Amino acid sequence: MFRIAATAALLTFATVLSAPAAHAATPAGVFDEILPRSLAEHHIPGAAVVVVEGGKTVFSAGYGVSSVDTQAKVDPERTGFLINSVGKSIAATAAMQLVEQGKLALDADVNTYLKSFKIPETFPGRPVTLFSLLTHTAGFEDRVYRMFTPRDEKLPSLAEHLANEMPTLVRPPGEVAFYSNYGYALAGHLVELASGQSYADYVRQHIFEPAGMKDSSVAQPTPDVPLASGHRWDGSAQVVPPANFGPEPPAGDGNVATPADMGRYLSANLVPGAFSRSLLDQLHGARFRNDPRLPAMGFGFSERYLNGLRMVEKTGDSPGFFSVLELIPEKNIGVYLAFNGGAFSGDAAAVTAEVLKAFVERLQPAAPVPAPVTLAGDVSRFEGNYNNTRLDYDSFTKVRALAGGVTVTADGDGALTTSGLGEGTRRWTQTDAGLFTDAAGERLAFRESGGEMLLFAGDDPNSSYERTSWLGSPSTHLLILGIALLLLLGALLWWPIRAFVRRGRERNPSGARFATVAAWSAALAVLLFTGGFALLMSDLSAAAVALTSGHSPLLSITLLLPNVVLLLTGAAVVCTALAWLRRWWNTPARITYTVVSVALVAFLGVLASYHLVGLPYLA
Repeated sequence: MFRIAATAALLTFATVLSAPAAHAATPAGVFDEILPRSLAEHHIPGAAVVVVEGGKTVFSAGYGVSSVDTQAKVDPERTGFLINSVGKSIAATAAMQLVEQGKLALDADVNTYLKSFKIPETFPGRPVTLFSLLTHTAGFEDRVYRMFTPRDEKLPSLAEHLANEMPTLVRPPGEVAFYSNYGYALAGHLVELASGQSYADYVRQHIFEPAGMKDSSVAQPTPDVPLASGHRWDGSAQVVPPANFGPEPPAGDGNVATPADMGRYLSANLVPGAFSRSLLDQLHGARFRNDPRLPAMGFGFSERYLNGLRMVEKTGDSPGFFSVLELIPEKNIGVYLAFNGGAFSGDAAAVTAEVLKAFVERLQPAAPVPAPVTLAGDVSRFEGNYNNTRLDYDSFTKVRALAGGVTVTADGDGALTTSGLGEGTRRWTQTDAGLFTDAAGERLAFRESGGEMLLFAGDDPNSSYERTSWLGSPSTHLLILGIALLLLLGALLWWPIRAFVRRGRERNPSGARFATVAAWSAALAVLLFTGGFALLMSDLSAAAVALTSGHSPLLSITLLLPNVVLLLTGAAVVCTALAWLRRWWNTPARITYTVVSVALVAFLGVLASYHLVGLPYLA
C-alpha cells in the first residue's frame, strides 16, 4: 500500500515539475508568456490571437484592453478589430471566384470591364490586367496623403473614388512588384461589375457567410460593431488617431472582423469547403517573382520562409491598428494576430516577429544556417543609391524617398554592404550571379534592364528599388540641403550682428535695405520650415498619422512655408543682380549676399524636386 502511495506521489510530483515545460510547448505557453510582457514593453493597449489547425480553432485569447478609456477587456469572440490590408486577401478571393466562374479573366485589359472611367494606355501594348492588380505589378504610383478618414466621414462610391483619385502609371504593368492600394481597390470594383453586386454585398454573401464569419464587414460606412479603439503611444500617453477608415474597402479600408471570425477565415484558407482547392492553390501559390530565386507574390498573399517552413502571409495596418495573418500549409496551421496600437511605430510588428518566431520554433526548430559559398568577382556595378519604387511621384509625399533609400557599396571580392534594408548595415555575399545572401540566409537580387538597375529584397516580395543617378539620389539632396541650411543659418545670425555693430556708421539705399530684409526673411522661413519638418520627423509614428490623415496643423503650416521662401527668394535673386549693378555694399558683402541667394535657390530646387513648392498639399 505504501509503495503504491509513494509511487503515486512521485508520479504526481513529476507531473507538476513537467507541467511548465509542457505548457511552454503549447500555443498558450508561447503567447501567454510573450504577449502580456511585450504589450507592456511596447505600450500597446491590447491584442488578440487565434491559432487553427486542421480546420479547427485550437487556441484563442485576448490580452489587454480594447479601449484605454473604458478599460474593456479584449475578447476574441466579441471585440472587433480593423484588419486593414489583410482585407486584400478577401478582395483577391472574391476576384478569383469570379475568374473560376468565367466572369473575369486574369489576362484581360481591365478597360474591357470598366464603364464609368478608363485606365489611360500609358504603356502601349502593356495593359493593366487583373493579374497585375492582384500581384501588385500594375505600375501605379502610391498615394498616401489623406488615405485614411474619420469613421463618420461621408465617402464617395468606389467607382467615383477610383475615377477621381486615379494615380499615375509610372511603370509598365507586369514588370516589377510594388505595393498598390489603388490596384486592389480597382480589383474590388471589377468584382462589382462582374457580379452585379456591391463589393460589400458580394463579400458578405460569397465569402463571409460560407466561412461562418458572422461578425465581419467590409461595408462603408462601417456598421456599428463592437470595435476596439485604435491607439498610438505619443511617448507619455495613448492617443486615439483622428482617422482609421478610408474610401477603398477592397484594399482593406474599414474592414472589420473579430479574431474568432478571422480564425474561421484561416480555416477556410487551409481546408477546402467554403473555398475550392483550386481557388486556394491560386491564391497561395507563387504567381509572380521579382527574381526567380526569391520568394513570390500570390494573389492577395505573399510568401516567406521561417525555420525552413513556407509561410503564406498578409499584414495590414492603419494609424491605430496592426494585424497579421500567417498560413503554414505544410503543417496545416494558421495564426492570426491583431493589435489596437503600435502600428506606424513598428512596435506591433516587432512583437509579431518575436511571438511568431517562438511559435514556429515550437513547430520546427531553426537549423544552423550554412555559411554562403562566395561567388568571387567584381560586384562594383551594383553600387549606388536606390529608391523604393513605392512612391507618389506627383505630390509632396515623394519626400518619403529621403528616408526610404538604400545605399549599396562594394565590400571586397564578391561582397556588398547595404544600409537602409532593415536596421543598421548588412553584409551580403554573392552566391550566384546578381544574387547575394547574408549571414541569416536572407537574399537580395539585382536586375539590369534597359540601362536601369533594380534591387529586390527576398524578405519583402511586395517591394522593389531602382538605382538613382548621383544628382537624383536622396543622399545628394540631403547634402545640398545641409550645406544650404548651414549657409542660411550663418546669414540669419550674421546680418543682425553686423547691423548692430555698424549701426549709425553706414547708410545704405532703401533698395539695399530691402534686399537684406528679403534674404534674411527667406532664410528665416527656411529655418522655420526645417524646424517644422524636423519636429514632424521627431516622432515617425505621429508623422505617418499626420501624413495619412491630413489632420495636422503643423503639417499644413510647414507645407505653406516653401511658398513664402519662393517669393522671398525671387526678390533676393533680383536684388543680387541689382547689388552688383548698383554696387550696393562692398565686394565681400556682395559676394556674401550672392552666396546666400544661391543657397536659397539650391534649397528651393531640392524642395521643388519633391513637389514641396506650389501648394503641394493640393496635389
